[in-house]
Amino acid sequence: MSKRRNPFETSEPAPTVVSTPSIYDSLRVASPRKRNRQWEKGHQNQKVVYRGVDPKLALQVKTIAGDLLVPSGEVARAAIEFALRAYEQGDLDLHPRLNPYRMRMTLFPTSDSARSYDRPMKSAKRKQPESLWRVITTWRGFPHELKKELATLASDDGLNVPIGELITALLRFGLKAYDSGLLNLEPVQKAGAFTLAQDGTK
Repeated sequence: MSKRRNPFETSEPAPTVVSTPSIYDSLRVASPRKRNRQWEKGHQNQKVVYRGVDPKLALQVKTIAGDLLVPSGEVARAAIEFALRAYEQGDLDLHPRLNPYRMRMTLFPTSDSARSYDRPMKSAKRKQPESLWRVITTWRGFPHELKKELATLASDDGLNVPIGELITALLRFGLKAYDSGLLNLEPVQKAGAFTLAQDGTK
């Protein structure tokens, strides 16, 4: 009986096919590009992180900054500095009141009557002001002097209030002044982006 030939067997070797690398393979092989963090390192001292700032006001700051094409930290700084000047001139009254549920004073008491403190708190589905401490707001562009002034004003030797409440009160005043036209924010062009003019008032 004769041997049958294997149909898959070839007498000549198969030609080698050179495969071209896929664009996706070359991307996978390349090492990931590292971001240059020099700017962040150089401006770390101008970063502020506050707990308890009203998120609606922080969103309003972000909206105004988007409209003016400037960083949101500059809008927050301008509004806060305007309110601080008004406080120094006596145009803004910050009267902290005793808060029986905390060790510190508060700028936003739930009620001024002492009788309401004796009653148990009603549970409500809406957000209570006490839960604002969970909100963390971060801005850039605050000089060291401004951060120090705000910390001193909120400290035990100052108003003795949480700094988030102080920032909220100052922001509220400054943004109302902006809405009414008392605070003028004029963006000026700088290399690559806009920035606010430093005077900030009309």
